[in-house]
Amino acid sequence: MRALVLASVIAIAAAACTKEGATPSAEAPPSGDQVAQPASAGPPATDATINWDAARADLAKRPSDAPVSVQSVGVEGPPPVPMLLPSGIAQTASDRPTPPVVTADGYFATYHLPKYDAIVNGSKRSYAAAGQAAQGDKEAMKFTTGEASAQMSFSRYGADYLIEFECREVDGGDSCITEAEAKEFAESLFVAQTQ
Repeated sequence: MRALVLASVIAIAAAACTKEGATPSAEAPPSGDQVAQPASAGPPATDATINWDAARADLAKRPSDAPVSVQSVGVEGPPPVPMLLPSGIAQTASDRPTPPVVTADGYFATYHLPKYDAIVNGSKRSYAAAGQAAQGDKEAMKFTTGEASAQMSFSRYGADYLIEFECREVDGGDSCITEAEAKEFAESLFVAQTQ
């Protein structure tokens, strides 16, 4: 008797939870307010005009002990911007050097250092903040800090460069690198490759 009552209660509960004739996959189409709107195209971007002559002149000054092996990601030939890499980098003992990676609009190179990971990015694309025009030449270095990170951005040869410093100790101070240290790292960059 208990089994019969329990089965009846389950059957009534199941019937109350479903609409007659509805299947689990049948849903009403979203209304106009619920339809996802396409994302905006983002901030306007412009391609840089690269001063290749100046980059090639600086390439001749690169350190003689600075061999560079490069990976390409769907890109043939040299990078679309002068490749700037740091000199005198001593990575942690457990890390093998990672070759720089060339992309369609630039490159990036990652270095694992004792206090932080440094990612050097170069791009031929300049992006503008909302309501502003894209800036072509930003020679002055700009240092910003974030939670367990810092960035140094600047322009050289007409291309935009960004060095990202990601702290290895998250619970440390505001940043694992000072502005003076980040500037010293940026000034150690040499031209490793050009067109």
